[in-house]
Amino acid sequence: MEAIEVVDLDRTGRHREETAFLAALDQAPLPMWLSDPDYEGTYFNTAWLAFRGRTLEQEIGGGWLTGIHPDDLPALDGYASALTDGRPFQVEYRLRRHDGVWRWFLDTGKPRLDEEGRLLGYIGSCVDITDRRETAQALGHAQARLELAQEGAALGVYDWDMAANRLTWSEQMFRLYGLSPDIGAQGEPDALIAAWMGRLHPEDRARCAADLRECLDSREMERLTMSFRVMHPETGLRWIEGRGRLLRDAQGRPARLTGVNFDTTEQHRREEARARAAMLLRMSADLADLGTWELDPATRKVTACPHAAALLGLPEGDAPWPLAAVLARLAPEDREAMRTELRAVLEQDAETTGVYRVQNAEGRTRWLSTRGRMVRLLDGSTRLIGALTDVTDERRREAEREAELERRRILLSELNHRMKNNLHLILSMLRLEANRSGRPECFDAATKRIEAVADLHAQLGFGEDAGHLRFDAYLDELAEKLRRSALEGTEIALDCTTEPVDLDLGRAVPLGLVINELVTNAIKYAFPANRGRIELGLGTARDGTIRILVSDDGIGPDAEPDAQPASGLGAGLVTGLCAQIGARIESRSLPGMRHEILLPPKG
Repeated sequence: MEAIEVVDLDRTGRHREETAFLAALDQAPLPMWLSDPDYEGTYFNTAWLAFRGRTLEQEIGGGWLTGIHPDDLPALDGYASALTDGRPFQVEYRLRRHDGVWRWFLDTGKPRLDEEGRLLGYIGSCVDITDRRETAQALGHAQARLELAQEGAALGVYDWDMAANRLTWSEQMFRLYGLSPDIGAQGEPDALIAAWMGRLHPEDRARCAADLRECLDSREMERLTMSFRVMHPETGLRWIEGRGRLLRDAQGRPARLTGVNFDTTEQHRREEARARAAMLLRMSADLADLGTWELDPATRKVTACPHAAALLGLPEGDAPWPLAAVLARLAPEDREAMRTELRAVLEQDAETTGVYRVQNAEGRTRWLSTRGRMVRLLDGSTRLIGALTDVTDERRREAEREAELERRRILLSELNHRMKNNLHLILSMLRLEANRSGRPECFDAATKRIEAVADLHAQLGFGEDAGHLRFDAYLDELAEKLRRSALEGTEIALDCTTEPVDLDLGRAVPLGLVINELVTNAIKYAFPANRGRIELGLGTARDGTIRILVSDDGIGPDAEPDAQPASGLGAGLVTGLCAQIGARIESRSLPGMRHEILLPPKG
């Protein structure tokens, strides 16, 4: 095809030397082109056409522009300007290959002149620079990442070329010390070192100067390591770490010092915080008399702090101690409990708590309370870590307290027993006196009241709630007792509905006497025909108020005015006892009678 094109060109009247020139152009390995003075492509060599996969007819004129990447067309403005001025030019653009891949080319064009110096057009050659651009771009990205990493890590880089007497700092180095880059514009070592020394904490300057001098003067040192404080003009006190490497010439003299500086302020703050926390933990452990220990499940060995080792009676020189040695320090009856607890913790990765007895060298038994938890370390291994404390004194005080409580329970029980005996003695004396008087009914009310008090004492407990009683149980027993005695042989029903209520003895006795008075009064006066129903109820409201209901469907106080006196010993007793415990009583006729007693919570 190219040969035909050359013949065609030859037939257009071109000189033979022009034909030879085009043939030589086709032998060039690089894509080459010719243009006329009007920016039109007139010829493209074989390498160009092979790269593009197009014919000469498709490329000549403006056809070659279809292969330029649209984003790169503005770059060709320099080409048009060079044509106008008749001067050489270079331009970079992407050219589409025959397979659709874009490749970067450096296009170099030079003017072609005839014998009289007139512009015939341009000749150009294209060099594929894709790989070079990608390499440069990768280097640029790497440099950008390096600069970003340096900035993110507050990492400054320096290079001191002693042979050239030039010191170079990176931008981050100037930021680390709050210095202007203008100071290092000339690269003078003395100026930069003086500015650096001026930023150091006064207490660190002499040491840093000595370290630098020692590194330069020594014939053996190759590494420079520094740690110092800096007074930054904007962020205040900062900690800086320096790492450098010194290169020497053939005579062993310092030739180049290259290194980095980086900000370690946050690391120092974290270390200070950890040290402070460790100190506080040690102080807390000392104040709380705590000892710490650690069990490695893999080796079955125990490590303990000196205080814990002393509490367990373990010899310090044998640390770490086998678990069996620790178990041997426990009282024989506690060893199996400890083994069982540890086995469960290790299998279930849980927590352990317990109180165990330890016998010291003198044979004295001490109580130790311990608590531990499984912890997974960074290397993936596990440890059972815990603390223990001596609770011997607490155990002794607890035993003494239990003994004292037991003594008081015995005394209260004895006192209550004596009280019940005394009440029953009084009842016996009243009944004896009633029989002698010939009018036993006069003693009936007093007898029943004393019986009510005795029944209340019988409900009194002496366990953890000493001085309290289950008032609901007392009412249930009172109702059952009345059914067996006063209501026996009548058609009067007594219904008792209760909820669990605990009352102290000081309120239970007056309230019990009031209820006893109201119920026995209803039995005596409300049912002339010995037929009817009495309801007794006990409950608690949401606010803690205790509510007692005593009601009957009898004749009521208005049916027979003389049957239930409105005043007298019974009515006065009810009113006085309610006032004594702060209760409110509401009574009304239905017909029948209804009494509601409200006892507020104890303040």
